[in-house]
Amino acid sequence: MDVNNRQLTQLLDKTDATFKRLLDNPGSAEHTLAYEEAKQELDFYLDNMRDSLKKKYKDF
Repeated sequence: MDVNNRQLTQLLDKTDATFKRLLDNPGSAEHTLAYEEAKQELDFYLDNMRDSLKKKYKDF
């Protein structure tokens, strides 16, 4: 689980950092794209984590 927490922390940090850069440069296509990609990575990870937990605890 520690590895998952580390990966989640990294994805959250990346999303936060790209969002802050986007706030500083709201018209930047590059920063918008970076933020959207970071959000997609985080969403994908969270979806996988949810699916894994559903399978693990489906009988509870």
